[in-house]
Amino acid sequence: MPALKYLTVLWIALLFYALSSLLVGAMGLLAYNQLNAEKEKQSANLRRLQALNEEFTGIRNALVNDKDTIYLRARELGYGDNDERFIRIAGLNGKQSDRVSAGDLSVPAVPEYIEDKTLRIISIAIAVSMSLCLGVVDLLRMVKNS
Repeated sequence: MPALKYLTVLWIALLFYALSSLLVGAMGLLAYNQLNAEKEKQSANLRRLQALNEEFTGIRNALVNDKDTIYLRARELGYGDNDERFIRIAGLNGKQSDRVSAGDLSVPAVPEYIEDKTLRIISIAIAVSMSLCLGVVDLLRMVKNS
């Protein structure tokens, strides 16, 4: 019977290791939830970039096909016809054109988890400490009985 309690210690250490790996390990639920949140963030960024792509495609098509759009864009850039003269007023910045941004850089976050090696060391420490406690209790009983 005394050996059974020492085997129980091993099962408790194994149970701790399995549960901690499932919850906070590299392939655990915590890392999975963090990766899932990151996937949603990247998907939202991808949708924004696709909307910007559609807008830029529209601008490009307008510049390719519409002479009035080309004329307006050239005026925004400071170009004009041959017979036009420009007067610049000192102190004014001029018209700020409404340019579309090219999107934001979205750097994926690395999920946080506890390494498998650390979980193994903790579970071994649990097994050793529980075995020592049981050994001390058995030793004290043996000393008391003799």
